[in-house]
Amino acid sequence: MRTFDLNGTKRENIGSKYAKQLRKEGQVPCIVYGNGKNINFTVSAKELKGAVVTPHVYVVNLNINGEVIPSVIKELQFHPVTDEVLHADFYSFAADQAITVKLPLTIEGHAPGVKAGGKLKLAARKLKVNGVVADLPETIKVDISGLEIEQSIKVKDLKFEKFKIVDPQDALICSINPTRASKAN
Repeated sequence: MRTFDLNGTKRENIGSKYAKQLRKEGQVPCIVYGNGKNINFTVSAKELKGAVVTPHVYVVNLNINGEVIPSVIKELQFHPVTDEVLHADFYSFAADQAITVKLPLTIEGHAPGVKAGGKLKLAARKLKVNGVVADLPETIKVDISGLEIEQSIKVKDLKFEKFKIVDPQDALICSINPTRASKAN
């Protein structure tokens, strides 16, 4: 997985009054928990945007007052109108600890069903996986080069050695749907 470095400052004052004041100063109130830690801190909204506005999933190395904490973004809260990040939750983990994250899918290959006039339908863009961070890839690659019209790939069709997929086994990933042009052939 990719890494992202983020500098934070520990905060003592907790509550909506102080959080509102921090947001006016361009800061985002955050918390990191897990692995025996529970730290309230703030980060710059501009710095945090680099890890949020992207399709990638990062291991975020939080530098809070000199202490580096490896973590992943667990939850984000956005303003309903401006889409600014209001709050961020980070989950800290040990190097040998298995974590659950959603990884993006990458479709590879050219399906014969699409060449025959079918339409590729993506039903999922991310899959929830569980594994040790060192074993997790940046993206999950799905090869569609064997798909014909009216065939599909489900979660149960994907097998990985170093991590497991947590999503339901019958969940659809992609399919080749027939079109009028393919029915005419």
